[in-house]
Amino acid sequence: MVLVFAYGSLLQPGSLQTTVPDVDLEACRPARLHGWLRCFDVAFPNDGSQPDKAFLDPDGHRPPWVLLANLRRGGAGSAVSGLLVEVSAASLERLRRRERRYRLRPVPGTLEPYDDGGPIAREVLTARGRAEFQAPDAVAAGVVARRYVEGILAGAEHWSQRAPGFAADVRASTVFPTSGQIADLKRVDRG
Repeated sequence: MVLVFAYGSLLQPGSLQTTVPDVDLEACRPARLHGWLRCFDVAFPNDGSQPDKAFLDPDGHRPPWVLLANLRRGGAGSAVSGLLVEVSAASLERLRRRERRYRLRPVPGTLEPYDDGGPIAREVLTARGRAEFQAPDAVAAGVVARRYVEGILAGAEHWSQRAPGFAADVRASTVFPTSGQIADLKRVDRG
């Protein structure tokens, strides 16, 4: 089993179970990654070049770039809240395919679980945006799907039942897009 730090759509139990079907939700542990923040700077090219999905606005048009969550270095005292998830080798491969705009890398900082289960004594991986999906012009022109942001926040509320204050910490550890960057988009899975 591999330990993964999830901080975006995988905070939603349904999304997590779809991606990691063998996940034990009871074994997941809310945690803080010190020195980092959640941001939306992975720019998904919504031009049809991506084989897995597309995003359409209510009129059926495709915005050129759709932004996805990522980790960004924060200042002193920053800590992004997320979830430690046990992932089997088979599910890790499934996760790699899903997160094709990211690289799974060792967590770049200190993790602190919300519970009293002790420190994390093994390597933890997390998804970090690939450079080719972080072009500043694309990020500046991108929009975020409202349902995506709402899903992250709903997932945070779910985990607050186990870790009081988790949802507030998720909000505090997120650099949200401006209101003009949030759009009503429908995700269309393509394969």
